[in-house]
Amino acid sequence: MRCERIEFNKFRNMESTAVDFSDGINVLWGKNAQGKSNILEGIYYFARGKSFRGAKDREMIRFGEPYSKISASCRRDGAKRASSLEIIFSADSKEKKKVYRNGARVSGMAELIGDFRAVLFCPSHLSLADGAPKIRRTFLDIAISQLSREYMDCISGYNRALLQRNAALKAASSGEYSIPRGLFEIYAEQMATFGARAASYRYDYMSMLEGEMKESFSRMTRGAEVPSLFYTTHAAPPAGEDDAGEADEEFEASGKDEIESSGETELGRTNFDSSHLYRRLTENTEREIRAGVTLWGIHKDDIRIKLNSKDARLFASQGQKRSIALSMKLAEGSLSQKISGESPVVLLDDVLSELDSERRSFVLGSFSDRQIIVTSCEPNLFENLRGSVRLIEVENGRVSEVSRKAQNLGENILL
Repeated sequence: MRCERIEFNKFRNMESTAVDFSDGINVLWGKNAQGKSNILEGIYYFARGKSFRGAKDREMIRFGEPYSKISASCRRDGAKRASSLEIIFSADSKEKKKVYRNGARVSGMAELIGDFRAVLFCPSHLSLADGAPKIRRTFLDIAISQLSREYMDCISGYNRALLQRNAALKAASSGEYSIPRGLFEIYAEQMATFGARAASYRYDYMSMLEGEMKESFSRMTRGAEVPSLFYTTHAAPPAGEDDAGEADEEFEASGKDEIESSGETELGRTNFDSSHLYRRLTENTEREIRAGVTLWGIHKDDIRIKLNSKDARLFASQGQKRSIALSMKLAEGSLSQKISGESPVVLLDDVLSELDSERRSFVLGSFSDRQIIVTSCEPNLFENLRGSVRLIEVENGRVSEVSRKAQNLGENILL
């Protein structure tokens, strides 16, 4: 997968800007607040369907303008022709964004997901090992959504039912409205059906991720330490019912069960029984009404990470946690290629400055066979790299190519 060109019209701080990329390493460099991350944001929008910064669509329209447009020319591995993708955002809240593929309008961004695949690595991902569970759930959702339309549909259906159920619970908690108890069961059934299937995908992906992660982590640390992953979810059978795994005291108290990786090698193969999640959702309705929110479900899922059998959150050093985060993102890139058959574009948003020289070289070396687009305020970080490096200066929303270097990348990589 390659992004050959992207064009911006009235997007963020860019009036009219086009950027061409090479197949090797592309460095977008310049001072802060010049538009480097804006360019990465536009590219990644085609992969995820939303801003990685959490911005709303209208917030990406240049101030005072009625619309914004981004167009990308992307080429699949082995394809003779590039595909043309285009999105138009309207400042009018009554108008939906318009999405096009090769000039033909499609129903929405969901139709484009999978046409362009990318792996993003930014400073916030360095907290994958010890950050809040939501960070790891988002990591799973983004990675799997680019690989499975069924997973996207399940997550969408689950979140829709969760939103409706939470609204009903809040109304019941306030006592302002009389909510039929049967309504909670209807929402619970929908959540259990979608949630169990989504949890199955998450579990399979985690199992596959662990294998790839161990390999990259071993290369990074020369085999001194071994990471392992455990999936915690309310969609699994309670501990003791079968061989799904035993929960320790912490997770048993919360009703979540810790499931060890199965070493599965096929995404979507596992099937969790929806009755387990349905029972949890219907047996605790009174408690949830008092809380005014849904307390059980896959929106509470997490990946528990251990290093040499010890909880990484509690016992790993900051350097070890960064190595874990790096290995997880490297594993995401490897899995994307293995499952889809195409190498994803690698987007690095100002993350290399957060790493020491050895980890920085390791990341670039691990992705050396893929297109890399990186932002940086320090072009000198790339002076000693051996390989095809394109330097593109970004200043006040405008770009200009500075130089090219064509060398042999492999000689400078530290493993």
